[in-house]
Amino acid sequence: MKTALLLIAALAGNFQARNFESRNVEDQAVSYPPKPAPRIYSSHKFGLMMKVPSGLSFCALPKEWAGSEEGTVLFLKPPSGCLVTGADSSTTRLISGFVPSITVSYRSNIGRYDHFDGEIPPSRTSQELARQFCPDFSTSPDLKLFDQPALTCRLALNGDKVRIVLMSVYDSANSTLLVSLLTTKERVASDRRILAKVASAITACKVSPDKEKSKLSACSKAAVW
Repeated sequence: MKTALLLIAALAGNFQARNFESRNVEDQAVSYPPKPAPRIYSSHKFGLMMKVPSGLSFCALPKEWAGSEEGTVLFLKPPSGCLVTGADSSTTRLISGFVPSITVSYRSNIGRYDHFDGEIPPSRTSQELARQFCPDFSTSPDLKLFDQPALTCRLALNGDKVRIVLMSVYDSANSTLLVSLLTTKERVASDRRILAKVASAITACKVSPDKEKSKLSACSKAAVW
């Protein structure tokens, strides 16, 4: 379970201030306010689009940021401050203190090397993907990804923190998607409803016109953020 937790944390982002202590002192002194999340998120690189529920916020990437596009983080309550980071992944959004959040994380479905299991090939199905990160995953009766019951994993973290992760492959298994809620035991029931709204509003989209007929809508002109 520890290995699964580390893998999920790596994929789902790491942005709480308790992990900020190892950063440079200069970075620690720089903060900026969060912004209301735009209503549309669209990744032309990964063919993914999301209609964002109202009332959520995000920490904008620095203008000079030149890292790897892997998703975004939605905060269910505005954090007191966003912290400057030189992290490579777009899912690393450091904040002051703790507020509940939802991380939308995607990447190409490629093999990887594990120090315990050796070479692990790409997941052919969502079930294979879920099994890699959570041996005790289940199929949710109410949470959905791509109009299908989502494969889910619930993890108890330190203190009163809880993480719920939804996992799926998409684009003919060429890409993977993880949607991760990080919250407290006290808030988990209400925040899970927001997770359901976010997850059900994520769709695959067509990046460019093709000769073959596709049921996918074209990706929105909106950008990643």
